[in-house]
Amino acid sequence: MPAASPPTVPERYGVRESDDGPPFLYCDDAPRVRVNIDPRHTYSEADARGLGGNAIFLDGAGDFPPKLDNKHRFYNLDHHQGCIRPFTLATCEQALILVMNGLELDEGDWTLYANEPDLDTVFAIWVLLNFRRIPKLSARSKDALLPLLRLEGAIDANGAELADYCGLPQSTLREARAKLDTLYTSEKEFRARERGNELDWRAYTAAMLGEIDQLVYTRADFQDHTSIEEVLGHVEIADRKVAVACRDQSGIYEAERSLKTRFAEQLAIIALEKSRDDETRHYTLRRVSALLNLELDRAYDLLNLLDPAVNGRPANNRWGGSDDIGGSPRITGTQLAPTEVLRILQEAYRRTTKRSKVWPWIASTFSTSLLFVFGCVAAFVATAIPVFDTGALSALTGGGSALLGASAIALLFSVATTFSASKRRFWLFGWRRPAGRDWWMFFPVVMAASVAGNAWAPHAVGKDPVSLASALVVAAVAAFGVEAWFRGVIHGWFLFHGPVQRVDGPWMFSRAASVSTFLYTLVYVAAAMAWHVAGADPFPLGPVALAAIAVSGLAGGAALAMIRERSLSIWPCVGAQIAGAATAIGLSLAGIALF
Repeated sequence: MPAASPPTVPERYGVRESDDGPPFLYCDDAPRVRVNIDPRHTYSEADARGLGGNAIFLDGAGDFPPKLDNKHRFYNLDHHQGCIRPFTLATCEQALILVMNGLELDEGDWTLYANEPDLDTVFAIWVLLNFRRIPKLSARSKDALLPLLRLEGAIDANGAELADYCGLPQSTLREARAKLDTLYTSEKEFRARERGNELDWRAYTAAMLGEIDQLVYTRADFQDHTSIEEVLGHVEIADRKVAVACRDQSGIYEAERSLKTRFAEQLAIIALEKSRDDETRHYTLRRVSALLNLELDRAYDLLNLLDPAVNGRPANNRWGGSDDIGGSPRITGTQLAPTEVLRILQEAYRRTTKRSKVWPWIASTFSTSLLFVFGCVAAFVATAIPVFDTGALSALTGGGSALLGASAIALLFSVATTFSASKRRFWLFGWRRPAGRDWWMFFPVVMAASVAGNAWAPHAVGKDPVSLASALVVAAVAAFGVEAWFRGVIHGWFLFHGPVQRVDGPWMFSRAASVSTFLYTLVYVAAAMAWHVAGADPFPLGPVALAAIAVSGLAGGAALAMIRERSLSIWPCVGAQIAGAATAIGLSLAGIALF
């Protein structure tokens, strides 16, 4: 590293790991700007534009002529390709002109791209990271900075032999040259120490930026500077508003004061990590202004849905609090990392319009309908598969071979969909241990509906133990397949389309429950009618019976949806369906049937 100067100013630069790319260099005073440094960076204009807007390419990182595209916030600061070098300012001076012309580096998240950082590039990075301070520099700091930029720009553009003609008075020129020599010496020492090793260009650049700080600033320039232990990341959650995750032992209000000096009026929500161990963390959530239209209740709902630590045991172990301040589950903490908390906050406050509300709903409903049709086709095809054809298997299962085949396909399809769509968050689809107790009251409704329609149990069960056991196996597979699809996949998909119930919480009927109940009722009625069409049920299917089956399917589906939400699990639903099917089989053996 370059030789350390006396610590007259705070250390503001560092290297931070990234979740979506290589480590990047950052500055405390420019929290929405990251610097990517890689000697391999040489982008064509097409490749550079493919990286997105809010991008600045420095001194050769962009292999195309200088570019000033304010519309797309796309800039290439260069004096190599496509320009007349003696007539073009060096990169560091181009950066200064951009800053003094009001380049808004606090509007959105920006990325600076650099390859091997020579001193011209380092100065350019310093200027851009100090975009807030440069227009307010004291006279002393201006006298220190501007000659350095002018001299380095002249040397880099036209060579050292013309540096004497860069327009600086001789005394100022000598002083600036002495300071540059100090920086050149630090650079040479760094390269000498790292010879034979892979150079850590990010750490080197951070150290050189600190050296420039020492040359330009004094301690008096940082009276407004506050420290915070670590900023863990930020996301934009509304127009010019950000949520920030950080770690600091001083508490939420001290952290808020420190973050306001960095993000100013853009700071909206803070997620302060108070403590952590290998698996769990504890956070405080803080809305920085009561006037912001960003209620924390929206964040609590989504955090409780996506946090595996919120498992209903106990029911009050949840994210919660007031609209201004709250936090993670008090008892167990949370299993969400800071970056996950930020992504959830971004999703919770995603800007919505009528169109953005309607189209996701239409898309989800359409995709669900397609999968529903696919399931019906799969069930039909199952009846034509020889292994499920009528014969020994049909006789053994009480005529339930087609039901067994369709249920097995539905179960496999549900499991595959859950694994692919859940992104390892299987609990969202109900694959978790049940919690709570009040869902038991819906068991009688499911039992009555199962007996009335008798859709998920074989209808011609023999009284011998083997036939009875086989019929119960078919009923269990059917129950598992039905619940894995309707209360698992479909209910899980629609959890994000509105508020849902929680363990021991207020009673309601959510949109997820409505959709899963409606689709379940259609299939339930179709399955019950199929038994009559196939002649497996000797009772006539009149209007009254059909209406009663539809009502029982609707009531059973609604009860199962309530069980699913208030237990957080599909397993009580599977158990209720098996118990209902077993009851229907028992009544059938006794010669009792409702319809």
